[in-house]
Amino acid sequence: YALPKLPYTNYSNSYHQTWSALAELLPYNIHLLTFDQWSSKVFLIRIEHYFELNEDETYSKSVQIDLQILFNTLGKIKDLVELTLGGNLPLNEMNRLVWKTNDNQSSYWKSTNSNLLQSTIVTLNPMEIKNFQVTLQ
Repeated sequence: YALPKLPYTNYSNSYHQTWSALAELLPYNIHLLTFDQWSSKVFLIRIEHYFELNEDETYSKSVQIDLQILFNTLGKIKDLVELTLGGNLPLNEMNRLVWKTNDNQSSYWKSTNSNLLQSTIVTLNPMEIKNFQVTLQ
């Protein structure tokens, strides 16, 4: 056995041992499911609100988070596109089947928002999962 020539404290002071893409902590009811780098400037970010409606007085409420503030360590967000749950299609390009019903009512709610978001602030409702394609400058 030989003693190390460089003590670990000197090494750890000289070199970064850890790194996180998150600049701030996520709210308690929000979970980062996926952080995948697609190219040097494009990332897939999948986040979820994992409390059910009326499960908890404090945490079963809608939450707004600013992705630019959360992922500030990556750089400035140029484009933010919401994707389908599979992450393979912009949300506004998804076409659902239209079923004939007795009262001609739709069985789903169609968002009128554009898939290209104007802000980096997103809202997550209880039990909701959202996918985003994030492009950096």
